[in-house]
Amino acid sequence: MNKREAFAKLETLDRQAVLMEHVLAVLEWDFETSISPNGGAERGEQCAWLEGELHRLMTSPELGEALEALGENPAGFGDRARALVRVCGKARKDHSRIPADLVKAFAKATNAASNCWFESRKNNDFASYRPFLERVIELAKERAACISDGGKTPYDALLDRYEPRMDSVRIEALFGQMENTIRKIMSMTEGRAEDDSFLSGAYPVKTQERLGKAIVRSMGFDMQRGVMGLSHHPFTTSAGADDIRITSRFTDPKVTDSFFSYMHEGGHALYEMGASNRLTRGTSLAGGTSMAFHESQSRLWENIVGHSEAFWEHYYPRFQRAYGKRLDGIDLKRFIRALNKVAPSDIRVNADEVTYGLHIILRFRLEKALFDGSLKAGELPGAWNELSLSLLGRRPESDGNGVLQDNHWAGGMFGYFPSYALGNLINAQIYHSMKKELDVERLLKEGRLKVIKKYLDDKIYRHGAIYESDVLLEKITGERLDGKYFDLYLTEKFKKLYG
Repeated sequence: MNKREAFAKLETLDRQAVLMEHVLAVLEWDFETSISPNGGAERGEQCAWLEGELHRLMTSPELGEALEALGENPAGFGDRARALVRVCGKARKDHSRIPADLVKAFAKATNAASNCWFESRKNNDFASYRPFLERVIELAKERAACISDGGKTPYDALLDRYEPRMDSVRIEALFGQMENTIRKIMSMTEGRAEDDSFLSGAYPVKTQERLGKAIVRSMGFDMQRGVMGLSHHPFTTSAGADDIRITSRFTDPKVTDSFFSYMHEGGHALYEMGASNRLTRGTSLAGGTSMAFHESQSRLWENIVGHSEAFWEHYYPRFQRAYGKRLDGIDLKRFIRALNKVAPSDIRVNADEVTYGLHIILRFRLEKALFDGSLKAGELPGAWNELSLSLLGRRPESDGNGVLQDNHWAGGMFGYFPSYALGNLINAQIYHSMKKELDVERLLKEGRLKVIKKYLDDKIYRHGAIYESDVLLEKITGERLDGKYFDLYLTEKFKKLYG
């Protein structure tokens, strides 16, 4: 076949694969939000079967022949076509190295572990969860061994699935830079006993839900293309080109936790909606270029926008009207300082903007140790508690607030956690560039969030996965990733807050 015929075949097969991924996303959404108490076992079988079919498609001779005819960088094709060849080629290479039996076994193991995690976290019961987690880690190591090449460590091979061309050595250096910034800001804020107790208490859930959904719509979330639900752990998924779904929860202690959960997941959703467009929809390009870039957008909206004084100049009066007497006597300045209180805590998703990175550094170090063999699954609770004491200055009061708080490992998502902190570095660098083109503070004071969304659409979202993350960042900012912008952003912010 000639190159044009090969590309047409490649695109057809890729669209079939994306349809399968969307079906899996629907099953996983249902699992997280509404499955019956006894439905988990068969759901595991369903997902394992679909994963097997997807694996069969990605390793099919047809796909191999199309990619071979095209070559790695086909001449005469545009950025979109070359990107699809790149993305599909990498996916096929990884799938081809992993045996079909391992794919199915991994899907079953992660489903069983996720099912167990719900109860184990609720009951603070690591012992029951441990054998399920051990099985997932065992299979994750097998997968890592299959796809590791070019001298990569098994853990670096897993990192590459979420942030291509990034390895643990570079992450360690960036995280070292980030930790220095965090320690500096913690020193600046030490002794500032901000009273944020008024944020906790019996705030009506219905009001929280109404305000949370309203802010996501104000950001530009298209209700004709998206759905909002509830789950144990907030997440975003694409169940179709025009079916982007997010969840939140109302079990966290502060009234602002659910609000920021909506903004965080809304940021992911805006990226997915923008990435699924006329050029990309229905293909593997209709999504974020990497998980770190994805997290940069969720945390840009949650932190840089949502925790700014300018944002609340517009939204705080509405917040006050919604909650009435509960916020009597709390002026904007006091509210902003409470919102930005720096105080290490146990739960990652409720951590303040500054110390959040320490939670990711903790998980990154534990994951590395699990995959270099220096740490066993059964040792995780103790190792977690000691590292938490070292980094955050506190041991969790329970495993439910420690090693059991996240469901990522149950889902086999080793190598994902660094994306969160890398996202903080990326969003600070993008924000620095954005301020050169937009009067961001004025837009926030006026509540014109959709202008910011349009900027992000033009610079980031519409490209989907056409450009790799480091290439896209240089297109936007003119530089490769540099932690100095995270330092600049936080230093300027907290100097303004505390003079």
